[in-house]
Amino acid sequence: MDITEQQYESALRRIEELLPLISDNTPSTDANAVELIEVSEIVREYEQKYFPIGQS
Repeated sequence: MDITEQQYESALRRIEELLPLISDNTPSTDANAVELIEVSEIVREYEQKYFPIGQS
């Protein structure tokens, strides 16, 4: 999947909104937890492509 900068920035904002709604006790099946995993994957993929760590 080719993620745009706009999608990346939107995912970052959504992560900020979701984090206060989730705790260590939140079940992994909770809708907010599932969404957090999904948007985190968008951020991870984008950052791996455009901000690779350890490659020079």
